[in-house]
Amino acid sequence: MTEITQRRTTWKKLDARVRTILPFSLTVTVLLFGMTPTYVPGLAQITPMYTLVAVYFWAIYRPDLLGYGLGFAIGVLEDLLTGAPLGVGTLVLLLIQWVVFNQHKFFHAKPFVITWFAFGLVAFGAVLLKWVGVGLVSSSGPTPFGDVFASYLITVAVYPIIAWLFSKVRSGLLDEP
Repeated sequence: MTEITQRRTTWKKLDARVRTILPFSLTVTVLLFGMTPTYVPGLAQITPMYTLVAVYFWAIYRPDLLGYGLGFAIGVLEDLLTGAPLGVGTLVLLLIQWVVFNQHKFFHAKPFVITWFAFGLVAFGAVLLKWVGVGLVSSSGPTPFGDVFASYLITVAVYPIIAWLFSKVRSGLLDEP
């Protein structure tokens, strides 16, 4: 093998590796972005659930690159960083993946409006599950439902923006031959 051929092979391997970790990296990035303080009066505790959006998106469009193991790792990282009871967020993300994986025929090649509406339904179930889970496990009791519902509404509203950004990454980088 010549040196030039060996360099090309090395770059192709590196390129393939970067492409496979991109969904995980983007999901962690939106997790960290969601943790940055907003300093908006009255909305400091109400933030979109970015990881829920990301896991849902990748479970539909590239489930091969964000499987249960990475979903578990993201959930544990989110629980640790947000101070949520360990395992509650993880369970929610894994259930989201399970629902989407098991309904792959429903989500396959559907218009955006359908996947957005389905996200609204799935996210509502996820929000309720997380609210109940935190309320049962946390010593301080459940979060006020108004805050949780506001967070849900913001999450559903921000879904198109994140899905658009992720779809650009997917079509530009991940789906190239």
